[in-house]
Order: sequence, then C-alpha cells, then structure tokens
Amino acid sequence: MTPERVVRPGSAPVPGPVPAPVPGPVPRPGPPPRAAARPKIFGIGLSRTGTLSLTVALRTLGFDVAHYPADPDTYAALLAGTARFPLLDHRDGITDITVVPYYQDLDRAWPGAKFILTVREEEGWLTSCRTHWKPSIDGKAGLDEVYPQLQRFLRAAVYASHEFHAERFRTVARRHTAEVLRHFAGRPGDLLVLDITAGQGYERLAPFLGVPVPGEPFPHTNHTNVYARVPVDGERAR
Repeated sequence: MTPERVVRPGSAPVPGPVPAPVPGPVPRPGPPPRAAARPKIFGIGLSRTGTLSLTVALRTLGFDVAHYPADPDTYAALLAGTARFPLLDHRDGITDITVVPYYQDLDRAWPGAKFILTVREEEGWLTSCRTHWKPSIDGKAGLDEVYPQLQRFLRAAVYASHEFHAERFRTVARRHTAEVLRHFAGRPGDLLVLDITAGQGYERLAPFLGVPVPGEPFPHTNHTNVYARVPVDGERAR
C-alpha cells in the first residue's frame, strides 16, 4: 500500500511524478510553395510606334506575346466589348492597337499586369502613319477573312477614321498619351513609357519586367509596307 503524503500547514505539496507526453500524429508536409504568377504584358502604343519591335524584344526576353492578333476569337471579343481575349488563357499578352481601347479594362482584369506605352516623335510618327495608311483596307482581303473587318473596327475605335488625317491622328496621339499617364499616375511599376525610335530599349524594358538585360542589340523591325503579324498559335517565344 502506498503511504499517504502528509501536508503540514504552511508547507507546499510535494509534486508527484510528471506523466510522459503522449506522442501525437506527425504533421504531414504541405505542398511546395507555388511560383508567383507570370504577369500579363500589354503593349498599348499606337500604330507605327515600334509595336512590332517591342513584340520581338518581349519574345527575346521569354514572353510569348501576340502582335495585332486577327483570329476570329479576338475579333469576337472586340465586338463584344468585354476585353476577354481567349488567347490570354495561354499567352503572356498582346501588343498594338488591339488592346488600346481596353487597357483600363485589362488593368482591372489582370492585377499585376505590365503595360508598355511606346511613343514616338510626333512629326516622324505622322509621316510613318501617312505611308502606312496608303494601301486600302479592302486591298488586304487576301490575308484572311477576318483581317479587313478587324482592321476597320480597330481603326474606327482608336482613330475614329478608316483613312489617314494628320490633325485627327495628332489629336488622338496626344489624348491617348495623356489619358494613359493619368490612369497610371503614381504606379511606376505598372507602366513603362518607351521611345524605341529614340534609342531606348532593353536597358529600360528588361528591368521593368524583372529579367536580365540580354547581350544583344534591341530589334528594330520596320514593316511600313508589309502587314506582318505574330500568329496566334504559330511561332512561340524564343
């Protein structure tokens, strides 16, 4: 028989043996941390500001962007006015005036997206646009069925004209630049203004996107008389 412990007045009780801890279940390791989502990239410069050169540069940096896509799904999204471009489900972004009317919607739809506004000296830009607009839209019907319809839509949406008018274009360019700068005011990490024709290139573009500056010259692709587009499902970034 175990003798009773006697506690005298004024004395502290004698502690008994401490029970051994009961081991619990071993926690299972959780899933590895997910990589940060790749930001979408949108080139929101007007025609003839180096948007195709920007596209080539972005692809060199590893971003799979589409330049002026003219596929039926993109055209349907433009007509619907939703800015929900299906190709963004599998590509990194879009450049050229396809996204100019929708950059505010895209900013809301894709948090953390990067926007690049290509600009150009005004008189040189107008001269380039005058040459670019000489071929009629109807003369490009051989490219594919959607292209002329999509180009009519975008020229009306962006320039309010299917034809070149210097003063209208001047007004559109100044207003577009002012509105973009106002929309992104105080957000230097979201908007880059890039003047490719003045010599700006990878030294500004790469840090903005958080990637290394490549050891090669910035591309300068001039397609004044050739309506070249990056295919929607063709050539990938390289």
